[in-house]
Formats: sequence, C-alpha cells, structure tokens
Amino acid sequence: MAVRIRDNKLFIDFYCYLPDGRRVRCRESTNLKDIKKNRKIAEAKDKAICYELNHNKFDYLHFFPYGSKARLFRPATSNLLFSEWWDQWLSEKSIRVNTEKGWNSSYRAHIGPHFGHYPLIDIDEHEILVFRKSLVEKGLSSSTINAKIMKPLRMALLLAHKRELIDKYPCRDIKNLVEDVPDIDPLSFEELRNLLASIKNKKPEYYDMLLIWSRTGLRPGELYALKWKYVDYFTKKLIIRETRLPSGSEGPVKTPSSNRDIELRPTVIGALKRQESRTGLMDGHVFLTHANKPFSDAFMRKKFRHLMKLAGLKYRPPKQMRHTFATLHIAAGENISWVSKTLGHADVQTTLKKYNRFIPNLTREDGSAFETVMDSKTQYRHNQGTAHAN
Repeated sequence: MAVRIRDNKLFIDFYCYLPDGRRVRCRESTNLKDIKKNRKIAEAKDKAICYELNHNKFDYLHFFPYGSKARLFRPATSNLLFSEWWDQWLSEKSIRVNTEKGWNSSYRAHIGPHFGHYPLIDIDEHEILVFRKSLVEKGLSSSTINAKIMKPLRMALLLAHKRELIDKYPCRDIKNLVEDVPDIDPLSFEELRNLLASIKNKKPEYYDMLLIWSRTGLRPGELYALKWKYVDYFTKKLIIRETRLPSGSEGPVKTPSSNRDIELRPTVIGALKRQESRTGLMDGHVFLTHANKPFSDAFMRKKFRHLMKLAGLKYRPPKQMRHTFATLHIAAGENISWVSKTLGHADVQTTLKKYNRFIPNLTREDGSAFETVMDSKTQYRHNQGTAHAN
C-alpha cells in the first residue's frame, strides 16, 4: 500500500483479490494534483483501503466506481442485449405518449435493426458513428437524426453508464450533426391578402379557418385539435392545451411552454363566431371536414394544396401558416416577446433564431438608427430656437 505520484497526479498502489479469487495489483488515480492538501486526502483514502483489505471487507467499487478494474468487480452484463435494455429503459421513462411512440418508431426503423442484437457492453463510439453515417446515407435530415434517433439512443446509453452496466459512455465525444436552415417559406403580405380574398370568394367555408390561423400562429396539430370548450369569448382568449397527432389520437401539446392562452383580436372573434354557426353544435371540434370529422394531416395537406392553387400561389405545406404568422407579425412591428408567447416558444431567443433572416430592417448594425435619433434631436432643437427667435 502506498500513495504514488505520476504526472503530478496522486495514485494509490495496492493489491486486492478479484471476485474470481485472483490477486491483482491496482494503481488507481485519485484525480488529485500533487499538493500538500491533496496528499493528506489521498493518504486518508489509502489508510481506509488498507483497513478494509486487512478485515476482508474491501469494496473496490465504493472507492473507485470508474476505476481501471471496475468492470472486473461488477456483475456480468455480457448477456444483456441492447434490445432488452431498451425495453427496460423506456418502461421507466415518464414521457408524453406521442414521444414514446416516436422513439419506438425510431427504434423499430433504425436503432433496433442496427443495435438490438448487440451486447450492451460491446457498443462503442466507433459503432455509433458508423450507425449515424448510415442514417445520413439514407437521406435522413440532420434534425431528424439528432432529435428523433440519436437523442433516445444517447439517453439510453447514458443511463446504462450511470448504472454501471457499461464502463464508458460511448457518446461522450459525439456532437450533434450540423442542422440545415429550417424549412421556412412563409407567405408575404400580398400573398396572404390574395389567399384570403380568393378563398373568401371561391371556398368561403375555409376562409375563417385561414383567417384564424394567420392571426394565431397555431401548429397544425393544435388547429386540428381545437375545441369550442377552449374558446373563451368572455376573456377573449383561445386556450391551447391539446394537439392532434399524425396517428389520429389527441394528447398534450408539444412542450410545457406550448400550453398558452392566445389573446383574440376582434377580427379573430368575428371569424370564430361565424365558424361557430357551422360546427358549434357538432362533436366539439372547431374545424370539421364535410364528413363532420376532425381535420387530419393527410386531409389538410390535400385541401391546402387545392386552396393554394385556387389563389394562384405556389404550394407550401400547411405548417407554413404558422411561419407566416411569425414573420409577418414581427415584420409589421409587433413586440417580439408577444409573438414568441403566442407561438408557444420557450423564450424569445428561440423565435429570433428561427425567424431572424425574414425580419429585415427591424434592427440595424450600421449605426443608422443612432444617426436617425441624433438627426431628430438636432431638428427639434433647431425648431425650438426658431420659435424663440420669433
């Protein structure tokens, strides 16, 4: 037993017995620099190890849970397959139903076929990088790979490491892929006016829906799940608490910040009252198809394509109505905090980062704003001087 120094770090050198009875030498780092204070700490630890060794109750993992021989003291996990660990890990997670469905879908399509048959301890950084490269070669977007595939894989492996089922966390040095610029293609002011005018004339039953959508910035699923019980005329607010999933089920909104109350302007209230005359006595949803069923992604994509064609506009997917709300309201000079809150973003920076390139002339970096203020002040003093002279 001894405290030794290597590369200005303190190590403890001792012999102990493995669970299989073999006697081995251990040189374990304390991760402490060689200074007087740390030497006392290392010596105290060395003394405690010596005491336990002499009394046949030494617990290596208690002293060195991530030590060089930790794997030799842990219960054998070589037979635990990643597929078994995935099921155990996911069963313990408290997550939204649609999140669990999404992760399971990623597992069935991508993670499981590659890693399911692997012993958990055999998954290393190299194999994960090979897996991620295969996803890129399949043509999946960087955002999909980062958020829908790599995220749950990282989380499952991190917990396995924390529970000491694997010695190292293999994703520690793997960074996210650089993501492409978000697919944002909003309508301009002129295009939105044209769309609303055309639909009001040619498809009036969809006019109020588009008007409400362009003034509230709802996510498509939030629009489809909107119910009359969430329309509060008394407080003039739209209460957003549910979303409709691609599977057709309805559940909680995307994030905690997505739970929000949207203030209703008179124009939107008027549109809602007109819509109420159509669906107010139905099954509770604000917007229904001709078959009196709630909107779905498939229905809206097809219908939106038709509506854009009627207005003579190039096709955009329905989600661009949300982007149109954001870009046009900010460009019109609305308070960015209000826009962010209405969208249900967690903070203003999220809104600015996403829509900054569509917001010309709101802020300047050429000093012209300062010169404008200075010029106005100079003009004010000049006018005041002229008035006194007269």
